[in-house]
Amino acid sequence: MVLLVPELTFLTGLSDLRKNSRMLKEVMWEMIQSPQQHYQRLTSLLCRIRDTPEASRELERWGLCLDTDIYRTQGHILPVERINLRHRSFLPAEDLGWHREVTKEVPIAVISVNSWLLIYPKRLQHLAKDLLAAMRSSCGAMGMQVGQPTVQELRDDRIETYVRSIQSSLGSQDKVQLLLCIIPGGRDDVYGAIKKLCCVQAPVPSQVINAQSLTGHPGKIRSVVQKVLLQINCKLGGQLWGVDIPL
Repeated sequence: MVLLVPELTFLTGLSDLRKNSRMLKEVMWEMIQSPQQHYQRLTSLLCRIRDTPEASRELERWGLCLDTDIYRTQGHILPVERINLRHRSFLPAEDLGWHREVTKEVPIAVISVNSWLLIYPKRLQHLAKDLLAAMRSSCGAMGMQVGQPTVQELRDDRIETYVRSIQSSLGSQDKVQLLLCIIPGGRDDVYGAIKKLCCVQAPVPSQVINAQSLTGHPGKIRSVVQKVLLQINCKLGGQLWGVDIPL
């Protein structure tokens, strides 16, 4: 038995914040800071400690002295690696991201999706329609071909309904490249059941999309669908990009 002292424990994680997207964005903004922003915040904190009499007295009581600048050491900045696609290569921007390039160019190796299943509950049929339209409009620029799926519309969003439908659909199809499911937001139990079925019991590449990620303005949905297509290409054996680092 492990007994934890309440005064010495701290709550971790963001489980309750996921329902509050605005607060979650603010937390993520605080966490994702550039090195220069980290430096400015730390030096500002050190100056506040120095200029606050109560804090200075507390440090003196402990025999501590904090420098107002951060310890400096010499470092090296490595050259930026060139990212290679099928027809061209480029250097990433300062944020070291290249999502925009890989969604507008043809990857090194592309897998066409011809035999696949789309499963969703009836109340999310409008999202399924928007998803299909966005996939068709985005796949061409990425060199992908996405065929017409076999659609299975569920009467409800219970775990048993998803599992039975997936098992029935997989059993009636000769070869399924991909299973794509749309699930209601906040249903981790449904996600876990689908992944267990598709990874253990009836192995097939699967992609599960949270319905909340498909709601919003068209630009947001298009960005989500582009990321989904990149994931699907990788799961089916495709290769998105490469670098020139020798083995």
